[in-house]
Amino acid sequence: MKLKQQTQDFVVEEISSFAPDPAGRFFVYELEKQSLSTFEALALIARKAGLRPSDLSASGLKDKHGATRQLFSSPRALSAPVDDDRLRLRFVGKSTAPLTASSIEGNRFRIVLRDLSQQEADAIPANAQSIRDFGIPNYYDNQRFGGNAHGQGFIAKALAQGCYEEAMRLHLAVPHRKQSMRDKTNRRLAKELWGKWAELHERMTRSPERALVEFLRDHPGQFAAAFDRITPQLRTMFVAAYQSLLFNLVLARLIRSEIPALADIHNRGGDIPMYFSLTSVQLARWRDLEVPLPGGSTRLEDFPEAGPHLQAVLTEEGITLEQLRLPGLDRTRFKAASRRALMFPADLAVGAVQPDDLNEGSSKVETTFTLPRGSFATIVARRLVIRS
Repeated sequence: MKLKQQTQDFVVEEISSFAPDPAGRFFVYELEKQSLSTFEALALIARKAGLRPSDLSASGLKDKHGATRQLFSSPRALSAPVDDDRLRLRFVGKSTAPLTASSIEGNRFRIVLRDLSQQEADAIPANAQSIRDFGIPNYYDNQRFGGNAHGQGFIAKALAQGCYEEAMRLHLAVPHRKQSMRDKTNRRLAKELWGKWAELHERMTRSPERALVEFLRDHPGQFAAAFDRITPQLRTMFVAAYQSLLFNLVLARLIRSEIPALADIHNRGGDIPMYFSLTSVQLARWRDLEVPLPGGSTRLEDFPEAGPHLQAVLTEEGITLEQLRLPGLDRTRFKAASRRALMFPADLAVGAVQPDDLNEGSSKVETTFTLPRGSFATIVARRLVIRS
């Protein structure tokens, strides 16, 4: 199966609770975009408007590879037009406060599954009914693991283990495929000249990473302080990537401990098992079950079902809950939270199997559904085509 082969194959519309308030002091815009991440779109808009990207607050982060619609707020009206065919803006009203994730009620998806084999196409009807009846594990998918795109380790794991130099090395000196040529070149230089901060600073192209090298040139060995100087968005992304991996590992252990008939899907976080059915007892227990997104303040006793699996995962990872407090850092933290074990896509519909106009000899299917905020449509798409 292929996803997102063309932009209109993956369409996302944010369902928002935003209600305009004429007395509000923040300006709210609808953003339609394609081939841009939310971060990239807001950075582009901010630059045109003479604002900082941090001045613009989006309700959530939408996929880069697709056509998406979402809201964001600005502290002032955007008077300068944004001349870019990848995005379109529309003023929708004012708000008394910046928009946050709490403004999102869910997301509607329309996805075309392409390059389907006959076996995959044949499996979809039964899989769709299984999802309706029993839900689906609420795993994080590849988009969440962008901070580990190079595949050499999770930066926040190194932080938890107190290996601040390793964390900085993974950030500054390991290029990966989707980076720009400038960023790849800077990271190759950092790999070659690691520790030779003055020479590295002189040879690097101007960038946020070069500013970090300048700090290390002037404060050699202060890797923790250097990490805290990374932009808040990136630091949050690094922590979220590893925290999401831990969640996936805990949920996978929980499922494997009770269900023998499983099929694995692979993503950047490893193999994640999918079930085909649940007993009535399992469905009743797991429908509203919360699994920890661990942080330093997580208490295992608050999660009687998932807690033992979290402890086992932490032991395997070689870290403790206390280490997730990141005591050596001033600005970076794992924020303890929880997440539903299962998701239940609403209004799941699957169209007829059709010949794929982009992949000769294979089939395509269109599916539509709605998910709560934070759940991953790509997990649903991949679950639809697995075979028992």
